[in-house]
Amino acid sequence: MVGGGGTLNLTAVNTYTGLTEIGAGSTLALTGSGSITPSVSVTNNGTFNVASKTGNVALGGSFTQTSSGSLVMGFSPASNQRLQIAGAAVLAGSLSLQATGGTYSAGKYTILSANGVSGRFGTFSSLTSNLSSYTRLGYGLAYDANDVYLVFTPNVADTQQSLVNTASVLQGIYTLQNSVLANSFSYDCQEFGANGICVSVGGRNTAVQAASGLNNASGLLIAAYRPHTNYRVGAYVEQNLSVNNAGSTVNLGNNTPLIGFFGAWNERFDGTGAEVKVSAAYGQKNTTVTRAVVGTSEPGSGSSQLNSQGAQVIAKYGFGVADKVIISPYAGIRYTQNNMGGYTEGTSATVTAPLTYSALNTNATTALAGVGASYKVIPSVTTFASAGIETDTNTANGSYSGTNSSISGLTPVNFNANPVRTRPTATLGAYYDVAKNQRLGVTGIYRQEAYQAVQTTTVMATYTVGL
Repeated sequence: MVGGGGTLNLTAVNTYTGLTEIGAGSTLALTGSGSITPSVSVTNNGTFNVASKTGNVALGGSFTQTSSGSLVMGFSPASNQRLQIAGAAVLAGSLSLQATGGTYSAGKYTILSANGVSGRFGTFSSLTSNLSSYTRLGYGLAYDANDVYLVFTPNVADTQQSLVNTASVLQGIYTLQNSVLANSFSYDCQEFGANGICVSVGGRNTAVQAASGLNNASGLLIAAYRPHTNYRVGAYVEQNLSVNNAGSTVNLGNNTPLIGFFGAWNERFDGTGAEVKVSAAYGQKNTTVTRAVVGTSEPGSGSSQLNSQGAQVIAKYGFGVADKVIISPYAGIRYTQNNMGGYTEGTSATVTAPLTYSALNTNATTALAGVGASYKVIPSVTTFASAGIETDTNTANGSYSGTNSSISGLTPVNFNANPVRTRPTATLGAYYDVAKNQRLGVTGIYRQEAYQAVQTTTVMATYTVGL
């Protein structure tokens, strides 16, 4: 039994054979670089301080620490100290780590190993250290049947900020997809030939302002059939060609096109009188999200699918107010939703605490109203424009939520805390009749979006043939 206090220099002794029990209230500190003979088992009722010993501490027998015992160990980022026990380890009481300076990294470090058949029993009741003086990383203990680990995890505040930053980038992606969906409801094909068929091909580019240069270019195919002068039905396919997203926090795949359908009834074919049009579309994009590092946060990355779908009904009435001029007030309603499924980040050498995310779902029911106008400049050239207001009557904006059991305190990020519910929109364009039943058109669309200070601009060019 060791009573009172004392320091045993293992360099001087080289091999020590007498230590068996440390009494309550007593302290034994080991120093030097020698070893304890393999035959020794230690029972610690007091303080067993090995922080100043060079290298690991090896016990050839067992190790038992009671509820009054305290184990003091050293820890450094270059070489963490280990207590290696050939037999069983029975743990209680406290563990204190005396850390030194350096650069600490997130990860799992073994500090005690019990290699006997019986393995490890119990846990330390408390952990104290001076690690907060050297690193912002969070830390705690983890256990398995044989080992005790010190686990470093990213700082909660840094990880939370990484979620906020990622949510901001995702807002731009959701804005892009929703704008593409809403604009597609205006797609049409009205240059019919003798067989009542219209085919239109073209391209579209949509840019999201205030979103780090986010823009998307797509190819477009529209087809329609007119079985009767007063109504037409059609479909369209829009295929992503490229998505430019500076920073690459979120990458969209280009493998799946947007698909839409429409049907319209018109009182007169010349654009005057009443018209009602119904449109619906669905799109799916493979999505990879990689968090940008903030302080101690990790570059966690995972994949999901972003699905966009919706429908719109719009009615207008064209008034021939002057020669070659038609004014068309319109009103309608639209429903859109954008849903990204939950996912879990992958583990890697740089990601030790991957986050698991809940699904991120948004939807909106929107009332539309405005007025359009067209003017035939010359027989082969017509210009058109419109201005309107969109007002959300019902919305669900969702939240971006990531969790990991090792990082407590993470909170969901409101995906749109201050939505813009009433927004302007405008369209400007022209088309040129190249020849009979052949038309070249250019259209520009501006939209204020539901996120503060975020607008989109779209430019589209089409070539239409009637068959």
